[in-house]
Amino acid sequence: MKFTLYRAQQAPSEYWNGRQPLPDELHVISPVLASAEFELLALVCALHGWLTPFDLLSGAEPDTEKDRDMVAILTAFQWYVYPRMPLTRYSPSGVRAG
Repeated sequence: MKFTLYRAQQAPSEYWNGRQPLPDELHVISPVLASAEFELLALVCALHGWLTPFDLLSGAEPDTEKDRDMVAILTAFQWYVYPRMPLTRYSPSGVRAG
C-alpha cells in the first residue's frame, strides 16, 4: 500500500525535525488498512530517528524535546494518511459510529 505526503496544507519544514527528510511516498507491506497505518507510523518514527511508536503511547511532558518530536511525527503521519482521514470510528462527541 502506498501513502503519499500531502504538502498543500503545510510544508514539512514547518513541522518536521527528524534526522532524515520525509519522502514523497512511503510504501508498506500490509494490504489491511489498520496494519498498514501502524507500519506507516513505525516508518515515520524510523525516519525521525528518536521516537518509537511505544514513545507515542507513553506520552511526554509539555514543552520538552520529546513533546515536540511527538508533534512532528503525528503531523507527518496525518499528512501521509490525509485523504483517508479520519481514521477513527467515533464521532467528535466520542460516540461509536454505526
